[in-house]
Amino acid sequence: MPPAVSVRNHRLDVAKGILIVLVVLGHVLEAVASWEARTTRLPLTAIYMFHMPAFVFLAGVTAKAANLAKRLGTFAVLLLAFQGLYFVAVQLLGANRTFSLTAPFWILWFLLAMIWWFLLLPVVRRFPKTSVAVSVLIASVSGVIEPVDYTLSLSRTLVFLPFFVIGAVYGKRLLAAVPRLPAAAKASCLAVAAAVWLLLYRLDIDQAWLYGSEPFGRLDTPDLQGIAVRAGLLAAAGIATIGFLALVPDRTGVLAAVGRRSLAVFVLHGFVVLSLRPYLQTLLDTAGSAGTLAVCLLVTAATVAVFGLPFFDAAIRGLSQGTVELVSRPFTRRRAPEPADSDGSRTSL
Repeated sequence: MPPAVSVRNHRLDVAKGILIVLVVLGHVLEAVASWEARTTRLPLTAIYMFHMPAFVFLAGVTAKAANLAKRLGTFAVLLLAFQGLYFVAVQLLGANRTFSLTAPFWILWFLLAMIWWFLLLPVVRRFPKTSVAVSVLIASVSGVIEPVDYTLSLSRTLVFLPFFVIGAVYGKRLLAAVPRLPAAAKASCLAVAAAVWLLLYRLDIDQAWLYGSEPFGRLDTPDLQGIAVRAGLLAAAGIATIGFLALVPDRTGVLAAVGRRSLAVFVLHGFVVLSLRPYLQTLLDTAGSAGTLAVCLLVTAATVAVFGLPFFDAAIRGLSQGTVELVSRPFTRRRAPEPADSDGSRTSL
């Protein structure tokens, strides 16, 4: 009997492809005028309302507990390497950015968060239902603790934890079930997400709420109110994620290819944003709102197209996995490569 053929989940790849485009676009828009101008605040609110929760959910879907030490080592190598590379880039560009020994630089928080989430993965696998409930509770109340902030990526790790846990526990079933939802249910999710988006924009919500990066005290919010707001934002992000996944097609193509190489796009696109920031900051005055958005979309498309090439993906994975293999070789026996999941996925962004 011939071996079973692995069928890749193209919907997962396309979803990651769209989300990494939104990651890049969000950072380009922030380089233009951050959240200060209406032109950038409106799309930024839509992006940050759900794109990181959705990305973390998909990271949970592809997470595997096998060879855990090597997986942790891969993220650690990337974190250390790019912490150094971004430090050099900031010095060369003369950018006004600060570095800390206790907090990853800018976008690199996600790599440290992945380390924390993967450390929890064996517990999540052992107690799946309890882990989901506890993660939601932790995410809702973590803002009560003042030291939980950018330090060691703790705040974002805890705030987005439920999406990783739900992805690890129920993700593959949800990915299969969401497209089969009735049209009315899909429309309802999208309508609720759109309503929350416009409400958050109208309320001019502090972006730190959407970043998941600050305790309630620094957001000038009483603890009980903060817990309610954060729980509401988590629910809204979950609904928006369901609506988003319901629309993602199961097909190959450019976005699917980008999704498979999202790791390289993620760690490298920051160099483009830092380099272009001085020029992007003048766009609103020179190009107007429509021109600014058009330029941002072009910069995003070009950045994703270049760093989504196979060369960059191979280089990033070669750096991280090759370093881990080199370091671990004296301590491990030679073993066969780990088989892919039935959907052909692998752990990635």
